[in-house]
Amino acid sequence: MIQSAFKHIDVAVTSLINLCDQLSEEDLALTPIEGKRPVGELLSHLSVICRADVHISEGASQEEMALFYKEHQPNSLSEIREALIANQMYLYHRYRQFNTEELLQVTDSYWGASYSRLEWLLEIMGHVYHHRGQLHTMLTLTGIEPKVSLFE
Repeated sequence: MIQSAFKHIDVAVTSLINLCDQLSEEDLALTPIEGKRPVGELLSHLSVICRADVHISEGASQEEMALFYKEHQPNSLSEIREALIANQMYLYHRYRQFNTEELLQVTDSYWGASYSRLEWLLEIMGHVYHHRGQLHTMLTLTGIEPKVSLFE
C-alpha cells in the first residue's frame, strides 16, 4: 500500500539529488522570480518536507513547526543532499511502523486539515512534487536547463 507512494518519492528525491549535482553553491542565491524564494531556500525547504510534514500530520503546533524549520535549515548543496536522504529515510521508517488500522487513522494539522495517515503520505508526495516543479521552472528561467528525468 505505502510502497507505491515510496516509489514516487524515491523518483522525486533521486531527481532532486541529481539537480543538486548540476548546481554550484553560487546558484543557490539565484532568484529568477521576483517575490519568490531563492533557489537555495526552495531546495532547503524541499530537503526537510518528508520529516516536517510527518510532524505536521502528527499534530505538531504552528509554534513547534516554526522551531523545527528554524533548527533544520540546510544551506549548502552537500547539507541539502544529506537532508533529502535522511528525511526521506525518516519518513519511510515512520510509515513502516504503522499497521493498516493506523494508516487509516485520521489526524489533524494545526490549520485544521484532517486526513488519514495514508492520505497524509499522498499529501507529502504531492508537496515534494509541487516544489520540485517550482524548482525546475526557476532553474529554467535562469538559463539552467536541468538534465534530469522528473518522472519514470
